[in-house]
Amino acid sequence: MRPPKTTLSFLRSSDATTDLKLIVRLAMAKKLRILLHYTHKQTLGHTTRTISLATSIVDHHATKTSLLLLQGGALQPLIEHPKGYRLLNIPFPFDTRDSFRSRSIPQRTTERAAFILKAAQEFTPGVFITEFFPFGRSAYIPELLPALRYLRKTGCRIIASIGYPLIIDLIRLQDRQFAAVYKALLSFYDAFLIHTPEQLETPYFLRSIASKEIADLYTATLGSIRKKMIHTGYIFPRRILTPTKNDGLEKLPPAPNTVIVSRGGGAVYPKLIVNAIQAQKLLGKNFRMIIACGPSTSEKEMSLFKQVLKENKGSPILLTSHLSDLDDHLRTCQVSISLCGYNTSVQLMRHGTPSVIVPYSNGLSRMPTNDQIARAALLQEKFASTVLSYDTLTPRSLAQAIRARADRPRPAPAPLSWFQGARTSAKIIVEEA
Repeated sequence: MRPPKTTLSFLRSSDATTDLKLIVRLAMAKKLRILLHYTHKQTLGHTTRTISLATSIVDHHATKTSLLLLQGGALQPLIEHPKGYRLLNIPFPFDTRDSFRSRSIPQRTTERAAFILKAAQEFTPGVFITEFFPFGRSAYIPELLPALRYLRKTGCRIIASIGYPLIIDLIRLQDRQFAAVYKALLSFYDAFLIHTPEQLETPYFLRSIASKEIADLYTATLGSIRKKMIHTGYIFPRRILTPTKNDGLEKLPPAPNTVIVSRGGGAVYPKLIVNAIQAQKLLGKNFRMIIACGPSTSEKEMSLFKQVLKENKGSPILLTSHLSDLDDHLRTCQVSISLCGYNTSVQLMRHGTPSVIVPYSNGLSRMPTNDQIARAALLQEKFASTVLSYDTLTPRSLAQAIRARADRPRPAPAPLSWFQGARTSAKIIVEEA
């Protein structure tokens, strides 16, 4: 099969949602042109944070900016992009939900790199933003490097939008060759926007790294870019999913306690859903459950969940792929059951929602920590969350945790000042360009 030409003529294919004429027209407008690159692993965290940031730029600076999103992952059909910016899908996506278990092997890197570079050349941005990269997604170095080099020479301001202060490839930094490449990569950036309150999460990340050598490397690496780091506060997630047809919600019998079970995008931890369904039987009529399995739940998984639900016939449970109004449910429920991803954790803190969390941990990863492990410790200490291990999770242990958490007072919500990340970041991006 002949590879596509290194031109944006293939923007007119089904893989794109804009075309070359549109990019040129945007480039001619006398506005600050912002090019924002993001990708995902069929989860909601990075997509939600990116859309929330993009929407804040549009909402508060529409007359000053033209915004183009470069999306590098597989299409997410349940995502609703608001008006006000344009979306361009990079062809040949290779990062999927399977990436959580093992590193994805980059595919069609040459074509993807040419596509990104050509988009940058045609759009001529004054600001280029990469989401999560270079703190994570090192597999994207080959396809992003040509555009970074080109834009650096044009005087474009280069910014990283980082959800949490963890460098995923800390262990690889022990290799001198990779460390040299990474140091050069960091030098391209004018600013690193860390979307957490200052010094709130960093101590928990440092504490969660058991190896002193890696912990020292973490401290040193962050120290090397400290003058460029700006803590913006959390980016509160906006609604991005298509409305849910929860026809069974009104049929759920009333109960003193509503439990919301969610697993983010649905890429990992299917046993959480199975255990939740089985735990409901142990909880009795004082509890009812609304379970969101996640938009990327596979057909095989959903079939399993429905079979387990059928075996627990009569349980007051609503099973759905996603909840577009999840934030409303988390604000009003008695207990939340979830992983410890960025978006859900931010909502739990904002609303002071009693929670039982099962932080994700990849046993195949060489990295001794991740953001969910560190954030779980924060939620446990500051918001009295109950933390359970996925490996030892049972319906009984989950039911006991739910009942105990429902009987305790609600934690105090975090201050509103923690959640100004989207607006603060938008102001920095636009006004300091």
